[in-house]
Amino acid sequence: MARNLRLYTNLAMTFNLKKALSLPDIHHSVAKRDEVVNRFGPLFRSPSSLTEQDYLDFLSIQHNHHWSGLERLGRPAANDMDNLRTAVSILVDEAQPLSDRFDTALSMVHGVGAATLSPMLLLAYPDRYGVWNGTSEPEMRDRGIWPTFPHGSSSGKKYEVINSTLIDLTKELGVDLWTLDALWWVSKLERQNNGEIKDARFKEVWRMADQAEQTAKQSYGQTVERTVKNKDLRLSKEALIAHLNELLDETGNRCAVTGLILQFEGPDAQLRPSLDRIDSNGHYDAGNLQVVARFINFWKRDTHDIEFRRLIAAVRGE
Repeated sequence: MARNLRLYTNLAMTFNLKKALSLPDIHHSVAKRDEVVNRFGPLFRSPSSLTEQDYLDFLSIQHNHHWSGLERLGRPAANDMDNLRTAVSILVDEAQPLSDRFDTALSMVHGVGAATLSPMLLLAYPDRYGVWNGTSEPEMRDRGIWPTFPHGSSSGKKYEVINSTLIDLTKELGVDLWTLDALWWVSKLERQNNGEIKDARFKEVWRMADQAEQTAKQSYGQTVERTVKNKDLRLSKEALIAHLNELLDETGNRCAVTGLILQFEGPDAQLRPSLDRIDSNGHYDAGNLQVVARFINFWKRDTHDIEFRRLIAAVRGE
């Protein structure tokens, strides 16, 4: 715990809270906290009265004033409001262990992940739950305060640990969980401007690891050891991120099949890095992974790697 407190203190020392909170977008988001909590909090605590329009409004940044990606991810859940209301009622039932209810809710609602469920919890109980999403996780990882988990931990077990870390961090920084979630955006922008995030490679590596993890989720929302078309994820997310960086270092940020330079940002999405299984019948595991250009992964599909490389060479006249 002492090590974590030192990390939190270092974060507090390098993070200008006064400046961050004065930024117009952050100031607006923080100022809207009570309005948003007062509107959606009662609905999530007692979801029997949650309507489809209420839920769609929650997904919209025009109404939640905080999260811009929810609408794209969570809309399919509105197709079965009875199921959604049941899932939310389980999620907020504090008589049950957090990890169990989080996993159960994940398994019940199609298209809804931690990035949607954790804001629901925050709005229902603003002093007890933080947000786990594609902004907070990379920021915590890059600042060295991302927790470790036992092998095979479910998403719920992970969130339990993550949430504890977020609560400790709010105490160290002297802010609430809503404000902390807004500050991750400032943290990201500051580090980009300072050159601490050197390029877009970090985001692309995280995206590939996240996609592999999502593929490996069971119908119960649990991660790892999942068979999807006989393909298992046999690395933790942390190990996978490290392995992806090693693969990119080995190729000099080039496609492992064509040698083309990968584009971590820019206009040509087909040159974005894409995680490929060398043996398409094998698993997501070290030794069976390579990073290729997105269009190569699309073309290759289930073709044997040796055969596909032969065809690419033929096209090139080699």
